[in-house]
Amino acid sequence: MLPLERVTRGLARAGQTHVLQFWPELCEAERAAFLQELSQLDLQGLRDHCEGAARAAAATAARLDQHMEPVPPESIGSARKSDEDSLAMWGDEGSLLVVYRNLCHLQVLFLSTGLLQISASRVGVLLLAGGQGTRLGVRFPKGLFDVGLPSRSSLYRIQAERIHKVQQLADRKHGSRCSVPWYIMTSEFTLAPTETFFKENDYFGLEPSNVVLFEQRMLPAVTFDGKVILQGKGKLAMAPDGNGGLYQALEDHKVLEDMQERGVQYLHVYCVDNILVKMADPLFIGFCVTKGADCGAKVVEKAYAAEPVGVVCRVRGVAQVVEYSEIQPETAELRGPGGGLLYSAGNICNHFFTRAFLQDAAA
Repeated sequence: MLPLERVTRGLARAGQTHVLQFWPELCEAERAAFLQELSQLDLQGLRDHCEGAARAAAATAARLDQHMEPVPPESIGSARKSDEDSLAMWGDEGSLLVVYRNLCHLQVLFLSTGLLQISASRVGVLLLAGGQGTRLGVRFPKGLFDVGLPSRSSLYRIQAERIHKVQQLADRKHGSRCSVPWYIMTSEFTLAPTETFFKENDYFGLEPSNVVLFEQRMLPAVTFDGKVILQGKGKLAMAPDGNGGLYQALEDHKVLEDMQERGVQYLHVYCVDNILVKMADPLFIGFCVTKGADCGAKVVEKAYAAEPVGVVCRVRGVAQVVEYSEIQPETAELRGPGGGLLYSAGNICNHFFTRAFLQDAAA
């Protein structure tokens, strides 16, 4: 069977033959390139992706609300609301949330535990940086953005300097010479400019071997009815496969093997546009390690019911983030016994994972 015939049959089974509507208008070189692109498509995977997206779109927020419940108190630790006894008695549920402001005695212990793990080079940071800076009004990766500080520092420079600082703090406390590897998940759009930016800036003083860039997969962009969108007459519109593509990307690029070789046991995961992020936050790391958590989410309490931020909660008994657009106003307004918002754990994409947990998730 000729390549074009094979691809055409596959597109027909997937309901995507419209992508060939401009085939007669393409020159030979354009046809060859387009055919190569189409032949690499996972058409069955694309079909499953589109059907899943359609099901998700059909699942109304009202139906989702019916299955929501708050995260149980035994899975939450808060410096603002928890006293030392409750922090000490906090149960090991495997995952947790943590919000903190002022340190108590036990939190000093958590901080010391985090710095100890960092001093032993058991902690890495993992940055989700696949998106362009479109919402910032720029056409380059977000990490390159100058946020307007007097130093004219980019987000990447700010974050690199914080890695330097936490290494210094751990070394000073424990007399070590530690390293905190920085794993940066990019996309087809952001990999090359990010790599160039780091090289031009001498990796901001970090050891180049400790800055590991890897690329997430791309998926075809589709319409609401599941039809692939064309970027040009012979080119599919592609987009990064989202933060959920992390697990596949870790497998694709053997990142977990790299972590294992370095002795990294704990990961702090965050998004690139968080200018306030505490890199390898020792208090957060120490709290999670002390409590034996496999994964954790640092959250902030919602300021008001309609604040446009997703919340960490349980849906059908499983912990997850529910976006603000998926919650009905009356659900967002619900109050708990103490008068506070029932769903108040605002997600800021700031997470803790053990390497073992990520290995299981990616398997």
